[in-house]
Amino acid sequence: MKPGSLALLVDLFFDFLEDSRMQFTFIKASAAISAVAITSAALAGGGDTYEVSFSDVGYFNIATGGIDPTSPNYNGQGVAADAGRYFASFGWSNTVLDVCWNTGSGYSCWASECNFAMTMSDGTDTGFYNVGVPIAVDTGSEVEGACATYPLDGTGAAGQADFAPFAFQVDAAGDVQVAVYQAWDDGTGLAGGTVVTADTFFTLGGDVPAACADADGSCGEVHSTPGCTDISCCAVVCDAAAGGDPFCCEVSWDSTCVDTAIALCGIYIYTCDAPQYDNDCATSPLAIALGTAVPFNTTGANTDGPDEIGCGSGYEDYPIWSDLWYMVDSVDGGIMTATCCNVADFDTKIAVYNAGAIGSTFDPANLPSAFIICNEDCDDPTFYSSEALTAVDAGTQYLIRVGGYQQATGTGDLTVSIEGAEPPIPPQTCDTPGPDMFTQSTTDVMNAGGVACAAGGITTENNYCRVYTAADMGNDVFTIDCIRFGMTNPGSYIAAGINILKSPSGSPAPYADLEVLATNAFGLYTTVENEYVTVSFADGVNVDLSDGSALIIEVAIPQALDGFVTFAGGTGADVSSGTTYIRSGPCGIAEYIPNGDIGFDLEWFVFTDGTAGGGQPDCPGDFNDDGMVDGADFGYILAAWGTCGGCPEDLNGDGEVNGADVGLVLSVWGACP
Repeated sequence: MKPGSLALLVDLFFDFLEDSRMQFTFIKASAAISAVAITSAALAGGGDTYEVSFSDVGYFNIATGGIDPTSPNYNGQGVAADAGRYFASFGWSNTVLDVCWNTGSGYSCWASECNFAMTMSDGTDTGFYNVGVPIAVDTGSEVEGACATYPLDGTGAAGQADFAPFAFQVDAAGDVQVAVYQAWDDGTGLAGGTVVTADTFFTLGGDVPAACADADGSCGEVHSTPGCTDISCCAVVCDAAAGGDPFCCEVSWDSTCVDTAIALCGIYIYTCDAPQYDNDCATSPLAIALGTAVPFNTTGANTDGPDEIGCGSGYEDYPIWSDLWYMVDSVDGGIMTATCCNVADFDTKIAVYNAGAIGSTFDPANLPSAFIICNEDCDDPTFYSSEALTAVDAGTQYLIRVGGYQQATGTGDLTVSIEGAEPPIPPQTCDTPGPDMFTQSTTDVMNAGGVACAAGGITTENNYCRVYTAADMGNDVFTIDCIRFGMTNPGSYIAAGINILKSPSGSPAPYADLEVLATNAFGLYTTVENEYVTVSFADGVNVDLSDGSALIIEVAIPQALDGFVTFAGGTGADVSSGTTYIRSGPCGIAEYIPNGDIGFDLEWFVFTDGTAGGGQPDCPGDFNDDGMVDGADFGYILAAWGTCGGCPEDLNGDGEVNGADVGLVLSVWGACP
């Protein structure tokens, strides 16, 4: 198996396909907070770690003295540490908060507004520095005068903050104060909540040499003076306990110091050796016109760009081998597609980099920070060619990098196009729902993100559905007014769609056999966590299952621009019947299959509002939908008398409303079945 890699978007990797050439994989949405392990680099300088714990401590807004030790509302603790040493990390665990809506305030505080801070020095000034938010949940108490506890499961949040771009130090007094405070002032002067428990810790590296503050040479270049301009990197390189050498801050920054900086600081040094083509180096990209297919041949090309984990695979093949470079201008902005999909004869990778304002000179040393997106595969089962999709800004130039997987080379055509972004679809509401609701979910509290086909950490096209019988709906017929369903999207806005389908067999497969009853587009905006989206149907959608068919509700999601988009809901324990189905061409799933078939117990939450027993299909002749065929409906016949192709009063479908239709009305006179 050769699955696509996941970068930083998910916590769990799930490989399931046995196809030895498949580069896509299904991956599960991550939790909002994940524990981050302390790395060996964070333990540089001897790894001296100091712990500060909180228990049942109320936290105040900064305006009321939350981080001011002289204030009666200060909520911090101090610990003695060695002056001048740099902070390598700050972490927390077992963080549980009570988040309150204080009486007299117009709103509740949020869990995400609780911050940790500590006293630090940048070598010149000393002050409080915000170092982390333990719980990334934008919610609080829903009742004035009450508090809510987060995390709700009581497990406690964990995380770590790393310091950049310069090294913070312990101040000259050697006193480190750790405080917790509320970022938003609710106007009451009261505590925003209570830290039920929190264990914080920070780790110190060595002393920050004076040469690091006074240096004028790059950490990635040899120079005769000691130290380098990146204080964080400089401190680590000169710290013997971190694997560095004090020589670099005492004598000069020689080649050994550069090598150490590259190893310890992750410095990227751009080189382009023995180019074979004019555009074989990032310094000399080929300018190409939008919408034009440009032939390329990577045979013999060198590899001069950085490794891109976002284009890695199950074999951890991060390089984009034998790469060629192109430049395109985005004059007006929009959605850019860079593709060689199905027109390359080898296994490709495509990466996109922001190269600054149109006409500016781009320094390839900045490639790591300029990286935007990478695609390892499009829906190409033969050669696994690539297609990268991303939003681009007006007045900006972009580098396009084309190379291969596992040193593959070959030929193809690169086409880059930019389409203007469509106006966002406004959020929808369900203002006049029918009295009835049906769902297979036993709760509306979503506790899990879904699963999606993805490559390079970006989700591809994915479709999900649930199947409903007449028994699920409580009636053979149902008029659907609106649908509320769970989604998660940490990335940019995209437009998606909801489809209402009918299956004669009761199965969502084969897809070609399904009848489309209605469709509606909706805007999927960036979500903080799992959220509900509402789609409404102004005229209602009449569904008739009296022939034994089944209702299919489907969400169709296009390729994401930069994130991990999927459904949200729960597990099998949270539904009364049925299952969630998935269909995704890029992952080789042409027809719907249950999530369980690919190893996931994940269920999509869907709630549908409407009217049971309502609608034309249940009772032909009941034109006013009052459950009776009577004189009022006969009036409809008379009003439509004559040529009337397609109108509901033409009951026999002959294009005329006449005596034959009167006879059909009389045959069903009275209460509807």
